[in-house]
Amino acid sequence: MADNDNDEYNDHVLEQLEAMETSLIRSRPNRMATRILPELMLNRAMTLKQQLQASRDTTISVVIEAPSRAWVEPLATAAKRLGNWKFVLTCTEPEKARYRNELPSDQAIQTLAAGGRTLGISQAPHAYLPPALVASADLYLVIKNPDDELIRAAIKLVTGRQPRSMPEGIADGLDYADICAALRLGSSAKACVERLVAAAQAKTAADPNLAEIPELEKLFGYGPAMAWAQGVVADLAAWRRGELDFSAIERTVVLASPPGMGKSTLIRSLAKTARIPLIATSMSEWFANGPGYLDSVIKQIDQTFAQAAAVAPSIVFIDECEGIPNRGNLDGDRSAAWWMPVVGHLLLKLDSAASGLSSKVIVVGATNHPEKLDPALVRPGRLSKIIHIEPPDADALNGILHQHLGPDLAGEDLRHVAMLGVGSTGADVTGWVKGARSAARQENRPLTIDDLIAQVAPPDNRSPALLRRIAIHEAAHAVVGHVLQEGSVTSVSIIPRQGQNGGHTMVELTEDAVLSREDIEKLATINLAGRCGEQVVLGSISTGAGGGEESDLAKATYFLALIHTSFGMGGHLLHRAAPQNVTQLLSFDPVLTKTVEADLQRVYASSLQIVEANRMVVEAVAEALLQFRHLSGPQFAAIFRGVSKTNRQVKGDRRHG
Repeated sequence: MADNDNDEYNDHVLEQLEAMETSLIRSRPNRMATRILPELMLNRAMTLKQQLQASRDTTISVVIEAPSRAWVEPLATAAKRLGNWKFVLTCTEPEKARYRNELPSDQAIQTLAAGGRTLGISQAPHAYLPPALVASADLYLVIKNPDDELIRAAIKLVTGRQPRSMPEGIADGLDYADICAALRLGSSAKACVERLVAAAQAKTAADPNLAEIPELEKLFGYGPAMAWAQGVVADLAAWRRGELDFSAIERTVVLASPPGMGKSTLIRSLAKTARIPLIATSMSEWFANGPGYLDSVIKQIDQTFAQAAAVAPSIVFIDECEGIPNRGNLDGDRSAAWWMPVVGHLLLKLDSAASGLSSKVIVVGATNHPEKLDPALVRPGRLSKIIHIEPPDADALNGILHQHLGPDLAGEDLRHVAMLGVGSTGADVTGWVKGARSAARQENRPLTIDDLIAQVAPPDNRSPALLRRIAIHEAAHAVVGHVLQEGSVTSVSIIPRQGQNGGHTMVELTEDAVLSREDIEKLATINLAGRCGEQVVLGSISTGAGGGEESDLAKATYFLALIHTSFGMGGHLLHRAAPQNVTQLLSFDPVLTKTVEADLQRVYASSLQIVEANRMVVEAVAEALLQFRHLSGPQFAAIFRGVSKTNRQVKGDRRHG
């Protein structure tokens, strides 16, 4: 039909089109929500010209993209009322061996070639409909989820009355069956609204893991990860209003942090706030849900993403991403032949979910070890961005404490308690509150702030000699960090944390995403400072600087090895290994080991020199830690200035004496 056929838009045709909606009221069956909703959605998605074209063109091909799987058949039924169709295909999943003779794509081509009318409907047309049918479409209609205006119109048609008031986004997160069950013939407009609200609440409460999860605005301490989550919620709202294409949403990330930082809590809160389904899984769950054979794991992966697509928009949350093997580490491994197909299949699924034109799935990974991830997993188009979650600061811990305490201690100022807990995680806070409540229950009395403090900073049963060594160790970390960049120390503590017997010092040297060799060596210098402090002040060293992957010595070694292997800063441009493979390379390369050892000795000497020059400050900070157990950044800086000033005056007096 030509664009300039304006004679077809006469008054008679316009009257027919305008009467389509009002005619529904005359017949009781036509007023049922099961018919009204899809017809309203279809009419809303089409211009008058497109409605005429779809109903009168004898050779037209129409493809409809439904908002979810549940809407496919209802929209197909509504579209069939536009006219007689020679070929109609609805697909809600990939078609495999179901068609043994003639394929749907062949039928579509034959119908089009013969001048027949074709109709294809799916929640993912580009993935599930025959490519020829999609490519040849004269009309490609994208149907959005019902918005407030459409729900209001549907309620009026069903009940005969307009609802007086209605919450914004009342149908967000609800599917076809949910809405139709709420809009009932013979009911009042108010009752329909109440049922929609109840359905939304039930939808959220259906997952027991979300019942006690707060919404995003009530969470604390997530930094850039929170900004990303809030952005997703805002973009989803814009998409529902028809103002943003779903593909524009930043919907694929990996959250990385040490254990207990609340990665899963953030994603569950995001799902609850955005009112979309959450499908949480992991590599270990894919194994646990089947016999563990290759085909069973692949089927579990397929089932996860098929489930997400069926209820989209939705979130797939893949926890423990480091459990997905890095293929770069499988060379020569006997299990490589088994793992390669699994990882390859997962990457293809991520491609489809994260970059597919019709996909409405948000994919989030979580890991405690981002350095172990396969680079192909986190490249653009898959889990394209890693967001690091840092330990909460004092302000964030204060908010987390109040969040977990609820009405308990509501009038108390908990900032000093939060200061004692700096360096802890959200999981630690959960344990503190549970422990404090348990102590109060055992004595049959209300919870007090002393109960909480006893959990955050329990009585220390370590020997005086060990406490002094720990205090010297942490004080040296702080002093060297302050000397290298004034004001970088945010807290120093000898309060033990879960699973640790030492203290902890928080130093923030730079916020730059790109580091120089000098920046990297500063990090190593600070990591070695605790050992230097023990050597200078106590005359001996302990095992406190060594141990596992998170120990001071391991970190310093790792930082310096990166200079020579990953960053091309050690006199050679050759890229020898990705950061996650550096430790393995050190184990097999004696030349590299010798080079890194030389750097460690040089950096250690530099750290030792700083500690020796500031021994009085180290000892003063250690004494303060033994007395108060925790120092804030400003408190530490005040001690540093005071001792340094006194030291300069003493030296000046000696020079002039």
